[in-house]
Amino acid sequence: MDSTTNYKYINIHSHQKPQLKDEIVVRNAYLRLSAGQIEHLPYSISVGLHPWHVHTMNVNDCADKLIEIASSEKVLAIGEIGVDRSIEISVNTQFKYFETQLNVARALQKPVIIHAVRSYSDIIPYLKKTKVPFIFHQFQGNEQQAKELLKHNSYLSFGSNLFDNKVALVFQKTPLEHIFLETDTSTQMSIHDIYKKAALQKEIEIDELKSMVFHNFANLIKNQ
Repeated sequence: MDSTTNYKYINIHSHQKPQLKDEIVVRNAYLRLSAGQIEHLPYSISVGLHPWHVHTMNVNDCADKLIEIASSEKVLAIGEIGVDRSIEISVNTQFKYFETQLNVARALQKPVIIHAVRSYSDIIPYLKKTKVPFIFHQFQGNEQQAKELLKHNSYLSFGSNLFDNKVALVFQKTPLEHIFLETDTSTQMSIHDIYKKAALQKEIEIDELKSMVFHNFANLIKNQ
């Protein structure tokens, strides 16, 4: 690996446009844009119906819209999608939309960005059968849950939660080849701030971390 290469910051999940010149963002776009609008974006996006919003669209329309726009090369991932057991929307309804969107991801062979709240064990069966990479954004689980998820084709993404001591301990034990970093909805921290904190916790140089995450990103999109 060439240590002189200046790798960009990979921000695998953000609700903001790129904030730094040397930043590659996968911006969360929900299902709000048309295929024509997507083609003119100067950055990559993810698209999907968030579990909080499944009541806004029937499941067939969700599938049709997702297929229409996710075929674009600008769409690097399906998401954020998943299951959130902390909200009032029934889990059965959430699973119906989740499974529908996973089918699209499988058909298009695109990774998925997962929103999971108290539902990591629910998602493990889908890891086994979907056969595309899963990225668990803002991972909040414990070490045992992390180990179970990493047995399959998945990554754990961390952001501002690295400032939580319990999350930091899990992050420190997560292999670098399974890590992504993100800003999510934060407007107070740049992706540089997140990398700086992560490098400190891993006790490595920030350039080494940038290199590893960049290679994870390259592996993620190599078949697209």
